[in-house]
Amino acid sequence: MTEHLHTYTYTARSLDNPDNIVTFTLDDNHMRVNLTGVLEKLEKVIESDEKPTELRHQFVSQFQPGALKAAEILSAPVHLSDVSVDLDDGRLKVNTWKRVAGLRLAPIGIKVNKVDNPDAAQAFVREFEERRTASERIGKFIGPLDYWFGWLAMILAVMILFRWPNREGD
Repeated sequence: MTEHLHTYTYTARSLDNPDNIVTFTLDDNHMRVNLTGVLEKLEKVIESDEKPTELRHQFVSQFQPGALKAAEILSAPVHLSDVSVDLDDGRLKVNTWKRVAGLRLAPIGIKVNKVDNPDAAQAFVREFEERRTASERIGKFIGPLDYWFGWLAMILAVMILFRWPNREGD
């Protein structure tokens, strides 16, 4: 029986730019990322009177759906085995991997250059590491085979090896 862990939330704010806020929520064996204020900034840019109306309309119709989809992807829960967190000299780096059909497809990196509260950031890193160590790995394969790129490279290498002898015989 698995132990139900409490929810742990850490909000990282940049010292250089206090409007840059990222909230990380650990919930059992998953992490959610909320880019607080990003959509609000997007709305300010869209609603700005400095741009001509036609340009604003094109921007809204083409960029906003993509930005909303990106925010949705970022805020989806990610298993802790697909996350790495590093705090070095006040710089917080969080990398998450999105999985498609059970394999890692693409990394998403978030960086806060100077966190405003290094002690809270260190506590978050400790809590993350404890939970990650206690959680089970979800990948079906290990090493390069846990990534789509690894499978594609292997398939390409096999195809080249099988075609290579045929080329010499011509």
